[in-house]
Amino acid sequence: MQKIQPALERLLKAVDRLTAEHARLSADGENMLGKLAELDALQIECAHLRTDISTLKKQNQNLEGTQKRAATQVEKAMQQIDDVLGEA
Repeated sequence: MQKIQPALERLLKAVDRLTAEHARLSADGENMLGKLAELDALQIECAHLRTDISTLKKQNQNLEGTQKRAATQVEKAMQQIDDVLGEA
């Protein structure tokens, strides 16, 4: 009986430590799940932002093309005005 009591006390202490460690690991696991959910949300937002950037780049290219065509037309108009004024 004398040997059983210290062994039981050590066992109870070990169970207490295991219980505390389990609680800590469970909390860490819940925290990790929250972080993973946040990461998933950020990845989705990143994909949306990439799509938005791609759309904006396409719009920018279209506007640059329109601007170049307008500049060419203005140059032609200015040349025609110069030609008419030069003939007069």
